[in-house]
Amino acid sequence: MIDVHEAHQLILATTPVLGSESVPFLDALGRVLARDIVATEDTPGADISTKDGFALHHASLQRASAQAPVFLKIIGESAAGRPCGAAVAAGEAVRIMAGGMVPEGANAVVGLEFATEDHGYVVCTSAPKRGSSVRLRGALLKKGEVVFRAGSVIGPSEVGVLASLRRAYVPVHRKPLVAIVTTGDELTDFHEPVLPWKTMSSNLYSLAALVMEAGAVPLCIGIVKDELKTLQAHLGEALRADVLITSGGMSKGRYDLVRETFASLGMDMNLSTIFGKPGKPAIFGKIGDRLVFGLPGSPPAAMLSFAQFITPTLRKMMGHSQVSPPPAAHGRQEADGGGLLLLNAMFNRGRAAMPGEDRASLIPAKMPSP
Repeated sequence: MIDVHEAHQLILATTPVLGSESVPFLDALGRVLARDIVATEDTPGADISTKDGFALHHASLQRASAQAPVFLKIIGESAAGRPCGAAVAAGEAVRIMAGGMVPEGANAVVGLEFATEDHGYVVCTSAPKRGSSVRLRGALLKKGEVVFRAGSVIGPSEVGVLASLRRAYVPVHRKPLVAIVTTGDELTDFHEPVLPWKTMSSNLYSLAALVMEAGAVPLCIGIVKDELKTLQAHLGEALRADVLITSGGMSKGRYDLVRETFASLGMDMNLSTIFGKPGKPAIFGKIGDRLVFGLPGSPPAAMLSFAQFITPTLRKMMGHSQVSPPPAAHGRQEADGGGLLLLNAMFNRGRAAMPGEDRASLIPAKMPSP
């Protein structure tokens, strides 16, 4: 038996980072970039005014002052998104609004506090410097500049930048497909009758929810009976997923056959381990290049084991650099009572409504078919 920290390091050392896929940029929210995002054009794409005023060539106002105002002929207007088609010559100006494109021939903007209109002319009482109140082309981003590095996590602000870059699709690391199997002849599901000797398979749904919460894709195989051939068939089929999680059948009883099934499927036992309390008994290993987790049947223990070991694994597979388990996973593993209270609290917050309770179930009646 090894401690939690050692088991955590062992698992992550054998966990691959999945390849990339191109997804619509809104679907990239919360996901990790697989490649750098590079600007394909300058931003802004033209010289833009930063204020309302008049665009002109700065040389036209070299001697302008309150005592000696300069008159310039207004030849057009440039509003945001509505550029002026005329070019500005000496002695001319274009009325311009904040965000408007600075017309050809102009290289400065004089603000309204230093300019007034008078019968088709603008009267200027100040001499702006070259480039005054102008955001030059490429001032925010130059074509070819790296905007986001590979490994960056896409948040809402990054989505906005991607939209401004016209990146409708972005390369992100693929979400792992996670197959979930619960074992035990005592388990039942929604479509089956309520029997006093049967227990609702809540683990199937809580584990699926944890997979979704981690950002991966659950594949619910369902409940598998405690029969070796049946287990071999279903677990073998589940290996088409990137990760396989089983719940139950991990003890040493007559019908606890999950370990034997894993061995028959070629599980690399050199990479398997047994975790300490409160998650025991649980194992980890690989069958081919598939990661396999065998979790206990106890719902609280299964959920805590998931948080300790599987959530960091899934995050690494999706390219996240921060994959540490929750703080609770670093605490003492002895059964001192504190862990049990935490587990019960976790289970009660996330558990499904059990048969016979006088309230609606929080679990959907159907799960995706395998």
